[in-house]
Amino acid sequence: MNILGISGQERDAAAALVQDGKVVAAIEEEKLSRVRHIGIDYAGGLPAQAIAFCLQRGGINFAEVDAVAYYLEPQKLFHREMAFRSAHALDVPPALTNESVPEYFVETLNSLRERLKTRQLAESKLTGKGQFIEVNHQQAHAASAFYASGFERAAIIIANNKGDMTATSLLLGDGAKIESLNEAPYPHSLGLIYNAVTAALGFGADAHKTMWLSATGKPEFIKLFQDLLRVKKNGLPAVNDAYLDAYGKGQPSLAPEFFDNLGVQVRAHDEPINQRHREVAASLQAHIEDVLCEMATRLREKTNEANLCLAGGVALNSLAMAEIERRAGFTNIFVQPAAGNAGCAMGAALSVWHQTLGNSERHYQMQDVFLGPQYGEEEIKSVLDNCKIGYEYFLTEDKLIAEVARLLAQGKIIGWFRGAMEFGGRALGNRSILASPVNEYMRDNLNTFIKHREDFRPFSAAVPEERLNEFCEPSHLTRFLEGVSRVRNEKREMIPAALFGEGLARMHSVNRKTNPAFWKLLTKFDELTQVPVLLNTSFNLFGEPVVSTPREAVRGFYCSGIDGLAIGNFLVKK
Repeated sequence: MNILGISGQERDAAAALVQDGKVVAAIEEEKLSRVRHIGIDYAGGLPAQAIAFCLQRGGINFAEVDAVAYYLEPQKLFHREMAFRSAHALDVPPALTNESVPEYFVETLNSLRERLKTRQLAESKLTGKGQFIEVNHQQAHAASAFYASGFERAAIIIANNKGDMTATSLLLGDGAKIESLNEAPYPHSLGLIYNAVTAALGFGADAHKTMWLSATGKPEFIKLFQDLLRVKKNGLPAVNDAYLDAYGKGQPSLAPEFFDNLGVQVRAHDEPINQRHREVAASLQAHIEDVLCEMATRLREKTNEANLCLAGGVALNSLAMAEIERRAGFTNIFVQPAAGNAGCAMGAALSVWHQTLGNSERHYQMQDVFLGPQYGEEEIKSVLDNCKIGYEYFLTEDKLIAEVARLLAQGKIIGWFRGAMEFGGRALGNRSILASPVNEYMRDNLNTFIKHREDFRPFSAAVPEERLNEFCEPSHLTRFLEGVSRVRNEKREMIPAALFGEGLARMHSVNRKTNPAFWKLLTKFDELTQVPVLLNTSFNLFGEPVVSTPREAVRGFYCSGIDGLAIGNFLVKK
């Protein structure tokens, strides 16, 4: 059976294909369209390129799709949004006329229309046997984590911004079933608070910048954040309504008085970052970590489960996920690598397979995220020849790896394009920019001259899985780069460019079976330098999506200070 999952009406549109209970393909639309955070409504109603890729990788056409799983229930969401906005709008007229229709009503109705348009487009492509199935948004998130985890049983936390007007959910996964235990309605949202502070700090919607900035400051304002957000006895977050504003438009945010108390005005993106900004970021991060750890601990005590799964946009906060692993008392933890709306494409399809269709046997466990496009040697050669680029071709992978390792040991920066593209926002060794971590100036070089971004942003440190414990404490979050680790004191001088904060690093353990080429490269680099670690960052520039095709990789190489491009078994040098 073929189940196509689609997600991301507002942003982060994606598609995934599940065949007989196994995920065989998944890709975000932005990686193919080259438009960041694109939503289905901007893509003509469907993530068309992502769908086309998934069908091609699965060897089927749309006529062979048995079900389209959609990550929302549009009409239920419409009624929830209307109820929420009506309850908080101050100028709701007693009767609607053409002149008195509130703006929020028009916006909500237009959103419903776009979502129904998506359904109509999908149904028009299905044959008589195919059906369009709507999945509860929180269930889609939960399914993306629990069914991919391999756990037979697990507690589940979903924490996001707005979702389907449910901001936080506590659930329990058991076999093929997922049961909702409790939920917090919007605006009792960790994502709302984090995004509002991020915007005030001048980072727009880039919450990860606030997270990394927090490691450079002290939590001097944590008491104010404690007054803003607490955990109730039922284990769910509660936002102090006195600090919320803009209810009249149905889109609450933090009130100006809250930022007045912080002593922070909205920073323009080109203004310098001062110590107060760092302290605010640190205070926000510290309290969000405390809240999530308290929620997780209470859920463990309530369910008596040893395993925990997490998804939702808040689960992309690596620092917080690491704290949950350390402090909440679970034996095992799994965070969906595509924890945001993109991952709901996979989750919706898996939910339909297990929950809707009642398939009790589970055939899938996420061992890697290499679910996107890949290219053969002839396709790569065609692009290089067409661009009239000089290159070396290596007859074996081992010879290419030996040369790339030699260049990296010399301090060169290498673009690494190999195998199938990653699903999710993190580069895990197939669409990467690589560099040596032994010189602390390499971090500044990469940030300033390659990535053109803030100097406080750290890079991941890739290490062979079996060598991980030499550098840091064991963690379940290193395979998919979902946490951070404290580097052992005696190893810190070996990898200074990978460190941030107080001896922390974004450790990425590379498995020999799931990514043999990258594992071999790390091993060869170790032979040359006695350091089995490489800096790894996503292969993208200028705020664009990660490169997907050979042509995009070539463009990124020549538009940057990257010294070499290893693409397939080809090597291009400047």
